[in-house]
Amino acid sequence: MKKIYFAPYQYTLVDEMGEIHKSLLIAMYINNMIVRITDYSRYVSKRKGSKYLYATDNDGIRRVCNFLNFVLTENRRVFKVTCIANIPFIAAEMYINNFSKTKRNGRYPSKQSVVKERDAVSHFMYNLGKQRYDREEHYYVKPLLIKGGDKELIIKGKTNIQWEYEIEAKYLSNDNRYNLIRDIPQKAIPLILKTIKREAPDLYLAVLLQLTAGLRAGEVVNIRRPDSKYPGGIKFRTVNGEFQNFEVDLTKNYLLRSDGNEVGYIKVKRMQSVYPIFLKEIQRAYEEHLEIINSIELEEDKPLFVTVYTNKKIGKRIGLTKKAYCKRIKQVMKKYVVPELLKSKESELITYGLLVNENSWGVHAFRHWFTVQLVLNDEDINSIASWRGDRSLQSSFTYLQNKGEIMKKYRKANENVAQWTISQILGEDFYESFKETR
Repeated sequence: MKKIYFAPYQYTLVDEMGEIHKSLLIAMYINNMIVRITDYSRYVSKRKGSKYLYATDNDGIRRVCNFLNFVLTENRRVFKVTCIANIPFIAAEMYINNFSKTKRNGRYPSKQSVVKERDAVSHFMYNLGKQRYDREEHYYVKPLLIKGGDKELIIKGKTNIQWEYEIEAKYLSNDNRYNLIRDIPQKAIPLILKTIKREAPDLYLAVLLQLTAGLRAGEVVNIRRPDSKYPGGIKFRTVNGEFQNFEVDLTKNYLLRSDGNEVGYIKVKRMQSVYPIFLKEIQRAYEEHLEIINSIELEEDKPLFVTVYTNKKIGKRIGLTKKAYCKRIKQVMKKYVVPELLKSKESELITYGLLVNENSWGVHAFRHWFTVQLVLNDEDINSIASWRGDRSLQSSFTYLQNKGEIMKKYRKANENVAQWTISQILGEDFYESFKETR
């Protein structure tokens, strides 16, 4: 029996300048063979497309593929849809309801997963626009202006909005039990950084950039040295030998490995600066990181973060991938940080060690910690979105909605401010021993 289904199809183009252009499309398959590349991906994202086919995010494509499979293949006899423009509103409601009630690996999807699924489906229906027969009856999604006092909040020259969805989402999961561990107590930061500096000193700067500039893991591994064959890289300005600013060029995805593998993905193209209170720590970490990699033979692409071992085919270190970076940091957390936390005399650190040991943990927690510091420093919604490198204000709005709780939790439990917390480990230098062993 033939199995028909929809799935993402990725098309990648590397131009003559080495820049990577990625297009994600929706393909129709029959028994694992592509029979048609559709143009459905043009309706997936609320963002505008690019000159390189359709520039959409993989998660949105994947979620819409799941929705199309539910409507057009799994329940084709129920909905009898022959054209995506004729998918009834009730089909979208039924899909989200079914998604929220379906257990995966023995548990219901988290609230965040349900919300993202609902968002993707709602925007897909909305973006079909005038093709829909019931466009006057349902809006699916509509923008609502975010206001601050009597003034509209403006960032990057645009009025900022949040989205209201007509499709209601239901949440059945126990969020407290199953959510990814994101919060990091202030008192745990020195221990984490000290351990990473000792066990993985070549990644210390990478972690620090997540903590002080809010970079995503895929963005960290895309950073290039100033002498890379590709333009941009790192920019900084000094006065009397001290950093006055430090920013990384994330405006383009370049191919940083000779084997053709992509190191990671830049989610939002931009120039991203380190938050000013952390410049002193970044300067020392950056200078010491250069001491490490200057003794290493690199390809002319010269990524800032490279593999631990030399590539046997070319006799050089090559660009570190997002997967390898995340794996190494998780290993350090599980093998070294957690035992130290559990041996602590501080109840807060012991509790955090137990949480990390018994639940899912990822390096995205560093970006979350950075955002919390912005809230603690009384940044407004526009500033938080800008420092985080967000496309919209929705993520920042969520943090500010919980600002009172965040302020109470961190200021009551921690006596130290963020920049002091990080600077505590800078008196110890583990780089010399690292260089000697390499």
